[in-house]
Amino acid sequence: MTRLRPWLVLAGLSLCVSGCFRGAEREKKAPPGVPGGLCLAPDGVCQDGMCNREENYCYDPQDPCKGFFCGGSERGICIVANNEPSCSCQVGFENETFSLYCCPEDSSQDVICAQAQGG
Repeated sequence: MTRLRPWLVLAGLSLCVSGCFRGAEREKKAPPGVPGGLCLAPDGVCQDGMCNREENYCYDPQDPCKGFFCGGSERGICIVANNEPSCSCQVGFENETFSLYCCPEDSSQDVICAQAQGG
């Protein structure tokens, strides 16, 4: 029987901790088909959870904020509204451009927000 080398186990764990999507505990964009990610095309379904077809995102009805980060804790937090995720933004940020992402009020400070607002 082969014995795993301690450095190999440590390297594998480090890669998983730093590079694997593990769900709601990380401020990271979720992959399509899972809560926090886009619905899978063309039929608008999710591998896990339900699809909000109007806004094209997957969410977990039991834990609607799972996978949603509103752009990071410095920008805002996810709250549950009408049994679906929503963002409550910090002062200086807004969620009018994207309902589930807090943009700086000065959209030029964020490429995603500036492009969406035509700036």
